[in-house]
Amino acid sequence: MRCLLLCLGLACALGAQVSFHIVAVERKGPPPYESADRIYRLDGGQNRGLRVGDRLLVKQAGVAHTIGHMRVIEVRSEAAEAQFEPGGSAYPMKGDLVLREELKWLPTFGGLNPDPIAKISLPVSSPEAPPREGVLFFLPQQAELSVAGLKKLEAWVKEWGVEGRWTVQVPKAIHAALQKQRAETLQEALRALGVEHTKLETDPRTTEGKYDPTWIRHWD
Repeated sequence: MRCLLLCLGLACALGAQVSFHIVAVERKGPPPYESADRIYRLDGGQNRGLRVGDRLLVKQAGVAHTIGHMRVIEVRSEAAEAQFEPGGSAYPMKGDLVLREELKWLPTFGGLNPDPIAKISLPVSSPEAPPREGVLFFLPQQAELSVAGLKKLEAWVKEWGVEGRWTVQVPKAIHAALQKQRAETLQEALRALGVEHTKLETDPRTTEGKYDPTWIRHWD
């Protein structure tokens, strides 16, 4: 019985490993292009549970070990974009496998429960669903929205709709005046796209890279 339960636990854990594939590799931002500028598009997004900030494993065909991690920077309904965090000299290519989770645990079994009636814990309902998120990058010390950034905003407003609650999240780490300018730039752009009310959020959240991130968040 113990072996049977262990096998079932391993099967469940392996089944939880959601996999994706790299469907495109793009270079964004001004030249010269560097390895860190590559953006990898995955064949899954919100419809498969991905969120901005998720850290994924990368595995090439025919290679037993993983070659590094990816950090999700943008999520749409059926696709996501991620940046690669290398674990060595190898870099992923189109068609390579990306895994959502590592198998970091094995089920453990103690003695039999003397209470014949199983104790069932009711799930705790969340008061609010998590927001949709997208990230935009500004050049250092700049507050202008690029053409590519405006196209991203247009796509998000079209996909998410102008209703609901919108926020602009600017990290605290940057200078207050620059923070205010970037927030006003994004709020004005959203108003032009039909989003009337946008709230400003400031948090110590950040990402690695030479460009400054700002997040657009939306609740239905």
